Amino acid sequence: MSEPFHQSTSFKLDKAHFVECFQQSAPATQLKDYRKAAIIGLLGLGLMFLKSDNYYIAYFLVALSLIEVFSVKHKQAWWVWRQLLSKSAHQKVELIINDTGIETKSDHNNSQLLWGDINSIEQTEQGVLLQHEKGVNYLSNGHLSEEMIEFILQHK
Repeated sequence: MSEPFHQSTSFKLDKAHFVECFQQSAPATQLKDYRKAAIIGLLGLGLMFLKSDNYYIAYFLVALSLIEVFSVKHKQAWWVWRQLLSKSAHQKVELIINDTGIETKSDHNNSQLLWGDINSIEQTEQGVLLQHEKGVNYLSNGHLSEEMIEFILQHK
C-alpha cells in the first residue's frame, strides 16, 4: 500500500497574491455586466422627463449608474482593494494538501475543502482553479511543489 500524501506550504496574502487570484479566476467582463447600470441610468433619465419640482432622485440615480459603470470597468482594482482592507490581508496562510482534501489555516480563517466536494479542477497558466458548490478556490503554482500540483490534478 502506498504511503499517504501529506504536504504543506505557507504564503502571505499580499497584493501580488490577490492580483494573481483575480486575474486567474474572475470571468472576463461582458456587456451583460453593465445591465444593472443601464437600468438604473435609464430610470434616472426617465424621471428627469417627468414634470416635477424635485429632480434630486433622478440625479441620484444617474450618479449611481455612473458609479456602477465605474465599478464594473475597474472591478479588479475594487476587488483587490477590498481584500487588502480585510483583516486577513498580509497574514500568513498555511496550505495543507493530503488524501482527504485541501486545508488552509490562518489566524482569522480555517477551512477544509474535501476532494469529494470539488466538482472540477482546471489548470491555468499560473495555478489551479478548484470549482465546488460554494464557489471557486485558486491555488497559485508559485506556492505549490510539482508533487502537490500532480496530486491535485489526479483528482480531476
